[in-house]
Amino acid sequence: MKHPIKSIFEQISERVFIMKDLNEAKRFVTEFINERKINDRDKQNILREVNNAKTLARFQTYICNSLLKYEGMGVNQMSKTAKQAAAETAFE
Repeated sequence: MKHPIKSIFEQISERVFIMKDLNEAKRFVTEFINERKINDRDKQNILREVNNAKTLARFQTYICNSLLKYEGMGVNQMSKTAKQAAAETAFE
């Protein structure tokens, strides 16, 4: 039986969104990322963005956007236009 693999950002987000302190969140993500086998370029990009976050809200926004991007749910990765999606959900 296969176990679903959670992305790095999915694992991070579960903890980060309950944290109330920016420094605690940064420390957690930095340690988490450094312990994982991740492409070095990606690792450096993540750590740079983590260090650049000035507020907890901005930090959490980065985590959200990255989660969407790496899970294939970013705006650029959507296959339907807004008009097509609206047409499918319109009440008849």
